Amino acid sequence: MTTRVPFHWYVGDRLASLLPYRKKKLLFGPEVCEWPAVLPMTTAACFIGCAIALRNNSAAEEILAEAARPDEWRSAFSDHVQDLERRNECVDIATATFESFFPEVTPDKRKDLLLTPEECVTSIGQRVLMGLMLGVLLPEPALSMLKAWSTQPSKGWKDLGVGGLKVDSTPLLASVEEAYAQAESIYQAWQQSV
Repeated sequence: MTTRVPFHWYVGDRLASLLPYRKKKLLFGPEVCEWPAVLPMTTAACFIGCAIALRNNSAAEEILAEAARPDEWRSAFSDHVQDLERRNECVDIATATFESFFPEVTPDKRKDLLLTPEECVTSIGQRVLMGLMLGVLLPEPALSMLKAWSTQPSKGWKDLGVGGLKVDSTPLLASVEEAYAQAESIYQAWQQSV
């Protein structure tokens, strides 16, 4: 019997597969990706989690319970829960954004960090769990951040300052409802995977 990959690793793997990997030493060495290129994927992963939790709370609870087995997820992730609640006290709910909620997650903070494909999957997958917890525990700031992210105006292509990489991190969404629909389609694809 084949077991299903946990949802956060499923999303992490799918998003990480889209990253621009390169060989660390040009011709040989492990494949790596620069942190500034991974950051938009971790942001998207957080919002996939938020959208699922806001749209289908029972699915989010199920995913979190599966990730925390054998413990109850609120106790297994108690440090993360406390961190989210502490962050919530420091932001204005009506104008909360990903950047205001997670100010330490910026392209400049770890500009020279190189991640292997496995580290990219882990980083992205963990952000899915944070988004799920955020949407379940703090739906108001989660919705505010999702609105700000999904309806932001296009910023155009931005130079990441490493390796000649450029990225347009503007989501291809026009509304929160589109974010819900895309998250739901990812969730359904995961449900059908075995």
